[in-house]
Amino acid sequence: QWVTQNADAHGQAKRNGPLLWCVILGFTVYLIALLRLVTVQYTSSILVMLGFLSEEKFDELIRTPLSPVIHAVYDWLMAERGGHSPNSYTYRVYEDMTLQFMIWLGTCVLCFTALWAFTTTCKCCRRWLSFPNEMK
Repeated sequence: QWVTQNADAHGQAKRNGPLLWCVILGFTVYLIALLRLVTVQYTSSILVMLGFLSEEKFDELIRTPLSPVIHAVYDWLMAERGGHSPNSYTYRVYEDMTLQFMIWLGTCVLCFTALWAFTTTCKCCRRWLSFPNEMK
C-alpha cells in the first residue's frame, strides 16, 4: 500500500512511506557494496581510493595495529590446514581481504546507524511537532 500511495493505505504505512523508501535505498546500497566487495580485487583501501586517507596514514592507523592479529590468525589457519597448498593465498592477499572486509563491515554499521538515527529523529519530530493542516 505504501508503494502505490492509494486510498487504502492507512496508519503507519501511509505516514512512513518516505522512511520505508530510505530503508529500501539503504538495503540496495548495502547489496551493491557487498557485490563490489566480492567482485573487485583491491590493491588499496576504499578509504585511500576515495581520498579520505593517504596510503601512509592508512598503514599507520589501520594496517600496522591490526597486522599482528591478522598474521596470528593466518598462521593458525595455515597450521590447521597443514601448510600451504597450490590454492593457498599469500599473507599479503589474506591481510588485504581481511582489512577490506573489516572496513566494509564498519561502513555498513555506520550507515545503518545513521539511517536509524535519521528515522528516529523523523519519528520524534512527527510526534512532538505539530504543523498546521496546510503543511501536513
